[in-house]
Amino acid sequence: MSEAAANSHRNILLTVDDSSSSDNLLDYVVRNLYRQGDVVHVLHVIAPSRTLVVTPDMGLDGVIEDDEETKRKVEQHAEEFIRERFEKRLETMRIPYQVDIVRGCVDKDSIGALVCQRAEQVEAVAVVMAKHSRGPIKEFFIGSVTNYACHHCKQPVLVLHCD
Repeated sequence: MSEAAANSHRNILLTVDDSSSSDNLLDYVVRNLYRQGDVVHVLHVIAPSRTLVVTPDMGLDGVIEDDEETKRKVEQHAEEFIRERFEKRLETMRIPYQVDIVRGCVDKDSIGALVCQRAEQVEAVAVVMAKHSRGPIKEFFIGSVTNYACHHCKQPVLVLHCD
C-alpha cells in the first residue's frame, strides 16, 4: 500500500442534537459508513433562544434574548450530552472524531447553511442527519434544517428517519 493510501481518510459529518435519533445516527454511521481510518465529525448547533413577550391583545411587546448565565448552561449541557453519548462511544470503538459545538445561528436556514459550510470545510464524504417528524404545517412555517441541507449541500446528504 502506498504512503498516500495509508494516510488517506474520509471525513463523515454527523449532525447531532439531544435526542435518541442522534444515537441512532451514530449507530448507523458505525455499522454502514465508517471505514478504518475515517474521521467522524460530530456537529451540534446551538441556536439562540428567544422569549417573545406578548401583550394581552396578542400583540408583540418585545423579545428577550438569553442572558449569559442561560447561554453558559445551554453550552455546558451540550458539552455534557455530547461527551456522554458520543465521545465516550467513539473513544471505546477507537474511532477518530472531532467535535464542533457552534452557537449563533438565527433560523433553520442559517443552521442548514452552517451544516453545508462545515461539510465543505471538512470535505465530508457524507452529511448524516435525522429527519424529525414535525408535521406538515410546522414544517411549512418553520422549515427544516434537513430539508435545507438536502437542497443546498454540495456533499451527499444521508437522511435517516429515526422518529
